Amino acid sequence: MSQPSLDPSSSLISRTSTGGEPGDGLILASDLASAFGADFRLRRDIARGLLERVSRGLYYPSVRWNQLREDQRYLIRVRGAALARRGQAVLCHHSAAVIWGLPMLIGWPSDVHLLTERATGGRSDPGIRRHALGVDARDITTIDGLLVTTIERTVVDLAATLDLKSAVALVDRALYQDRFGRTRTLTTKDALLATLERMLPFRGSRRARAIIQFATHLSGSPAESASRVNIALSGFPEPELQHPFTVDGKECETDFYWLQIDGVGECDGRDKYFNPEFLAGRSPEQVQYDEKLREDGIRRQVHAFTRWPASVGMSQYPLRRRLLELGLKPGPQRVLRGLERPKS
Repeated sequence: MSQPSLDPSSSLISRTSTGGEPGDGLILASDLASAFGADFRLRRDIARGLLERVSRGLYYPSVRWNQLREDQRYLIRVRGAALARRGQAVLCHHSAAVIWGLPMLIGWPSDVHLLTERATGGRSDPGIRRHALGVDARDITTIDGLLVTTIERTVVDLAATLDLKSAVALVDRALYQDRFGRTRTLTTKDALLATLERMLPFRGSRRARAIIQFATHLSGSPAESASRVNIALSGFPEPELQHPFTVDGKECETDFYWLQIDGVGECDGRDKYFNPEFLAGRSPEQVQYDEKLREDGIRRQVHAFTRWPASVGMSQYPLRRRLLELGLKPGPQRVLRGLERPKS
């Protein structure tokens, strides 16, 4: 972590990094405790709008803070809390998830989550939530110098506690296998189930197992994962994921395909049109035109086609209307009952 200048006439952020990873530029008040006038300069820089008080004892340059996404802001809180504890804290649950780069459909919390021994109890300080679930060395790894639960332990913990759509999206991401190599696969279903078995008994284990079994390595985005849950909740037939088509000599895949009606469903998020990683050097306009040609080619080969935005995929009944219009007929709900979050 970059250290701020201690020149009495300077701002505390005059020499903190303003580029690189979101964690660059963190200022811990504990690191400044022995510096003459540091407390005054902290208050002055906050008053001037130069520093953002992220949490107790943690500050960050305001200009950069205002440019960050919600997950990046939470990552800074997590890193700051871990650094303040000098490597003794084991990050878990949401705090481990943000380190691993997992999605969170319902947004990120304000508290930092720490794993502790069962005997210590779960008493928490302001901004810190402790989980007295026991610390098994097999469940701990190190990422960028921070102690964090393994991907398997993180996923199992959250599958047992998150809402259904968020849990499925998170497990799907951990299993995802990107044929283009843009996103690395984090774990396997067998590894998740093996960790779950080793952790037994624990609250929410049945729910976690069902969600892991429902998850897939073929879902390409959180919105697709949420759509899969809503398709199942509405009792529609299970779709084939990533069904291949050939359009103008090129192979492509569709998000959802139903053989029963020879119909295709596509769930669109913003990343496809605006994320540089997915643009691959093309302009958004070019991507939109290429997508139109792809859709036209698929439409010529199927009986029915529909497309919905991420907001519709996240909501059961708007998606239900789209799929009824596509020609699908609902039946019994396919997601197991009893998957509500355990009461805390």
